[in-house]
Amino acid sequence: MLKKKNHDRDWSNTGSFINKPQRGWLHPDEYLNPSAGVCYGVRYIGAMEVKQSMKSLDFETRTALTKEAIGRVCEVAGLKNPTKKTKRSGKVAKMLGDEPNLVFAGSNVNLTITTDSLTIVVMETGDLVASHEMPTVSFASGGDPDTMDFVAYVAKDTNGRACHVLECGGGLAQDVITTMGQAFELRYKLYLASKTAATSTPPR
Repeated sequence: MLKKKNHDRDWSNTGSFINKPQRGWLHPDEYLNPSAGVCYGVRYIGAMEVKQSMKSLDFETRTALTKEAIGRVCEVAGLKNPTKKTKRSGKVAKMLGDEPNLVFAGSNVNLTITTDSLTIVVMETGDLVASHEMPTVSFASGGDPDTMDFVAYVAKDTNGRACHVLECGGGLAQDVITTMGQAFELRYKLYLASKTAATSTPPR
């Protein structure tokens, strides 16, 4: 997650999420309140086990791991051709599980993003695919040039740590990544504000 000592750098790409765009964030902050949320209609592709804590990896390795997971899940799901393995991808691949979890693969889902959580629900049935509180989400990224319509995020829950892959067609991928970044920045600002308020409260 965001390192406190780097917060003045405003979510630079040395952290875990996207910068604030020059044009500003996509949504008014209140849209990301826990009682509201920004919802995207996307397709759930699957999840890949992540064996190593993202906190121990630098930004480039985190990005490479996430893109490798997107590629692996998409290959097994039949959405892209197998790619030639490089020395770097081989190193990153060892940090991932052997086979992706394709339960709910291909389902049309609603991804709801708030300052509290990321929630994925199947549109047709209402089945809960995943719900991750923001403190458990450690990284988010888009795909390679041949998987530009895909977004993935790494989160930890009772089933372990995994990279969840979503297909965001119609040019939605960048919007989804940017909205996740906005939610995390807003959550961090709220945390700083509450901490400041707590320290400035006069004793009774």
